[in-house]
Amino acid sequence: MLTYDQPARALRLSGEWELTALPLDSRAEPVFDGQRIAECAHLQPVLYPDQPYWGDHLRAINEQAWFYRRTFTLPDGALRRARLRFEGVDYHAQVWLNGLPVGEHEGAFVPFTLDVTPAIRPGENTLLVRVSAPWDRPNPRGSYPIDHVLRGLVKGLYEHGEGVIPPNVNPLGIWRPVWLLLDEGVSLDRVQIRTALDGTLRLAFTATNATGGPWSGRLTAAIRAENHDGPGVTLTELLSIPTGASTFEREVQVPEPRLWWPWDHGAPNLYRLEATLDAGQGDPLSLLRQVFGIRTVRLERSPQRFTFYVNERPVFLRGSSYMPGVYLSQCDRAWLERDLTLAREANLNLLRVHVHISPPELYDLCDRAGMLIWQDFELNWVHDPSAEFEARALRLQQDTIDLLFNHPSMLTWTCHNEPTMVFAHRDNYERRPDPALYAAALAQDDTRPIFICSGQMEEDWRRAGDIHTYYGAIWSANYTDVYHHAMRMNTEFGFEAPGARSTLGRYPDVWERLKHLDGQIEALWAYQAALVQFHVEHLRRTRPDGSAGYVHFWLADLVPQVGCGVLDSERLPKGGYAALKQASAPLHVALEHDGRRARALWVFNDTMQAYPETTVAWLVTGPDGRVLERGEVPFRVEPNGSQRVVGVAWKVGRDQAARVELALRDGTGQVLAANSYHYPFRPLPRPKGYPWKFDPYLGYKVFDRPDAPSLVDQSSNGVVKLIPLKVREALAEWAMRQKLPLRVLSLVARLTKPFVQA
Repeated sequence: MLTYDQPARALRLSGEWELTALPLDSRAEPVFDGQRIAECAHLQPVLYPDQPYWGDHLRAINEQAWFYRRTFTLPDGALRRARLRFEGVDYHAQVWLNGLPVGEHEGAFVPFTLDVTPAIRPGENTLLVRVSAPWDRPNPRGSYPIDHVLRGLVKGLYEHGEGVIPPNVNPLGIWRPVWLLLDEGVSLDRVQIRTALDGTLRLAFTATNATGGPWSGRLTAAIRAENHDGPGVTLTELLSIPTGASTFEREVQVPEPRLWWPWDHGAPNLYRLEATLDAGQGDPLSLLRQVFGIRTVRLERSPQRFTFYVNERPVFLRGSSYMPGVYLSQCDRAWLERDLTLAREANLNLLRVHVHISPPELYDLCDRAGMLIWQDFELNWVHDPSAEFEARALRLQQDTIDLLFNHPSMLTWTCHNEPTMVFAHRDNYERRPDPALYAAALAQDDTRPIFICSGQMEEDWRRAGDIHTYYGAIWSANYTDVYHHAMRMNTEFGFEAPGARSTLGRYPDVWERLKHLDGQIEALWAYQAALVQFHVEHLRRTRPDGSAGYVHFWLADLVPQVGCGVLDSERLPKGGYAALKQASAPLHVALEHDGRRARALWVFNDTMQAYPETTVAWLVTGPDGRVLERGEVPFRVEPNGSQRVVGVAWKVGRDQAARVELALRDGTGQVLAANSYHYPFRPLPRPKGYPWKFDPYLGYKVFDRPDAPSLVDQSSNGVVKLIPLKVREALAEWAMRQKLPLRVLSLVARLTKPFVQA
């Protein structure tokens, strides 16, 4: 069925596809036997709706190539040029039209367009697409989940073990719409918009002229307010476009510009650009629409301090990492809007879109909600260090930045997540592809800060400078250990906790492996909550010492599991959600303590409002409710900062302070912020069996299940296995912290590389 999307000359190829499969190495012609699949769907949840997350049946899907076929009728009076626009094919696509090869593409998320004018014909046409997403080859000397393979796909959303994506999941399919585009051979294909705070816009258009000769006509670019009542501007001029692809720039000035702000600093004001080409008769030959915001971002970097600026105002980041789901074809606008609402209700002003590109609706929603985005590229852990892989990654990164450039919510890019998590695997970071990706991103986007990678990168502060800290989780037994660590930017911390009992019970094979947790779930949620609260308040307290913010790991689990999400896969809140929400409140009052004794009281104010006359009050009670300490102090709360209110030296023991209650009140006695702590000087112990008890089938940790193997015993090479298990576990916790200088780490990598790499 063909549907018209007016006023553009675009026809959506809607309805079902015919579907069949062949072995990956087969050269046979596909034979279709009546099997069909709906458009915009990944194969796994369609073929196995009751078992879409675990099992060898899923792995077998990726051991085949899948052929999609459909027919469509070219309308009468078709125009000079025909193109096919694929919004998303996961992962490799080879395309034929009427038996003629018309192009191919690699990548799960970036749209691509193929000129099919020579292959299309009047009447009925047959479209055939071969889709594959093969598994990477095993690395026999590696260890699951970091380097058991050297990843050859430029794709982060697959088999992301240890509590994110199950080990047999590698999404595959035509998961976004396909369009037939018909025109007279002239088109505006893209516009890149650079904005200045005075309303100056630099518009860089990319156009294509396939008419066979120079084209002359008129460009009209109308800019109007999208969600406010500010004035706009229109540019109209004659121009000539040469044959082939070309770019041209224009500059316009928006009067009385309304700036785009993150929600906690102002209104997310947006504008809409509508650009047309016409030959002088008024009917547009090409129409390009783009919603954008006027704003600037930058990151001030130094060895001592990071500060993010939006519109030249310091903005403290309060974020969490996010993937909408394992199979993004299931994540429609309502799904994404629900998650964004949950993030906003948790007082977050940033989402880190983790090692993938989300559906385009997410970026539009974040633009409109004033939610900042920290965008990862799709590289995660250890990838192929070859020149061939680097070239493929560079192409896809360029397409990604082009795709997302105009979104005002986009704050920063990261080229690679945790490329150095194994000592012997530093080639990605030191040789290929990361240096080239970083240089290319700098050249392509001079409007945002770029991170070469994310992870243990404090020493490389000019190109990265952030850190992931898992104190109280996989790094150490005590979450209060973070107290002694000041950071410029923490982009991961968290703790795995099980989903709700009702969520885990949806899949019998999951609950069979987790039923030992029956009765423990609330205690594990309490530990997650305590860890999240301590880390967030510590990171907010270190803002005066140079911290630019934090990105918690992670907002929502993707499947029923033991995961770092503070929401489970059904979006039921674990204990950590309330803790994240409370500790991330833009105006917040907090107790500084190191897990043993109280040190000071603080007020965090990330808004631009000052509170000149307030009172900070505290109440400490014992197990029997008896008041042990009580007091209050007047205080002036300044805007956009973290302030130490008063030092405290309460003479209460670790078992005496059962509850600490804090309140920030205005001059009328109204409570502006409140906070409480349960036995703060008796921190909860790290749960038994964590972090090493692991279930290889589920791909996540299982705490104290007696029969579960150790994570460090998964796929380890023979040399490493000679070391006693307990020693390996202790060494692994130490190694993940990577506290040695970069030069020493690089030397260790070179010395150990022959023993642990294939």
